Amino acid sequence: MDPSESFGRRLLVSVDARSYGQSDDLRQAMIQKHLLAVLDEAAAQAMLVRSSWLKQAAGDGELSVLPGSESEPQVVDDFVRELGASLSRHNEDLRPEAKLRLRLAIHHGVAIRGANGFSGQGVVVVSRLVDSRPLREALKASDADLAMMLSRRVFLDTVVQRHTSLRAADFRKVRIRNKEYDEDAWMRVPGADVHHLDLPEHDELPPAAQPSPDEPTMPASGAGPKPAAAATADPVHTRVDTTIHGDFIANDVTFGNRHG
Repeated sequence: MDPSESFGRRLLVSVDARSYGQSDDLRQAMIQKHLLAVLDEAAAQAMLVRSSWLKQAAGDGELSVLPGSESEPQVVDDFVRELGASLSRHNEDLRPEAKLRLRLAIHHGVAIRGANGFSGQGVVVVSRLVDSRPLREALKASDADLAMMLSRRVFLDTVVQRHTSLRAADFRKVRIRNKEYDEDAWMRVPGADVHHLDLPEHDELPPAAQPSPDEPTMPASGAGPKPAAAATADPVHTRVDTTIHGDFIANDVTFGNRHG
């Protein structure tokens, strides 16, 4: 590898198609074909040179590392707008279940060519963003064709500093907590009011996946769940119903039958 390519901060764009895994073989092949078609069309309409992008295919998605010649504000603004328009044209006469719907994330960070794709923390970040729970839920709740997420760096540098036609107020801040990543990000759903969507404000597991406070836990010894009485024991003195055989020495323990 050329030493000049061993390190570099690049604009990173990651896209992923919704419901790909639930589709049959023929539908998956069509999603892949149409995904590339709408990305190519959107880039051309936005006056970007997509043939210069370094692409890592993923079947239902794509990670792109853009050269420095591609304008970051142009990608955040024009490309996203044209991608939404391209998806709208593609989906116009399709049944809801047949529509191509995409999640998109944009970040600026380190990307390094590796033996089997790209490595670097920038690649990790953009992957966490596109796969985040808030972005997934936004696309699902809005019935939109496209939902986008910007990293903190991209949002502050391009949108807040008014290098695009986008309004900062049209983005919703969410906390992305996914494995080792824990940062704020900004989400927008073109054509929908993202602030009125019923969404999780962070990327932690939904309540159904979290252990209940009353759920018995396994002790370290693996002896089994704690008895229910232990969870409701007196906070000062622990009362235990037991039978003593032989000598027994105990301090600060109350013996007897517990009632109520």
